[in-house]
Amino acid sequence: MKKFVFTLQRLKEYREQTLDTEKGTLAELRADLAQLEAELEHILEDLARLNRELMEKYKAITNATDIAIHKRYINAKQQELHLQRHKILMKNREIEKQLQAVIDATMEVSKLERLEEHQIEEYKAAEQKETEQFIEEFVSNADWRKAHSDEKKKEPGPA
Repeated sequence: MKKFVFTLQRLKEYREQTLDTEKGTLAELRADLAQLEAELEHILEDLARLNRELMEKYKAITNATDIAIHKRYINAKQQELHLQRHKILMKNREIEKQLQAVIDATMEVSKLERLEEHQIEEYKAAEQKETEQFIEEFVSNADWRKAHSDEKKKEPGPA
């Protein structure tokens, strides 16, 4: 019997390659998210520092212009904070979408793996049947040869 070959091997390999690509994309998106969160943390730290500085300026009774400039800077940082949170939200949505793509690709590969397992089982069953048939024929031929040789022994020889 010839060697087992999965009929959809090329498709399976393609799906596995697609799965690896999707996983790679997901990893990149998660790395991007980690970077965005680190930037958010930096913005929050800057904002906290700026608020502390503003309080010190109020206590030091600096001029109104310095305080106004400082407040504008804080407002700009707050807008930057809002924008960063929005970027993180969008990145999380991208990750969710990519995660679904990974799940879908995984399911496709799993389907093909189950199909391959089924074909292997069928192949093994056919191989077993072929082996049993060969053994039956061998035994049958051996019985026939034995019976045939017994008949020749019983026949009187030429006198």
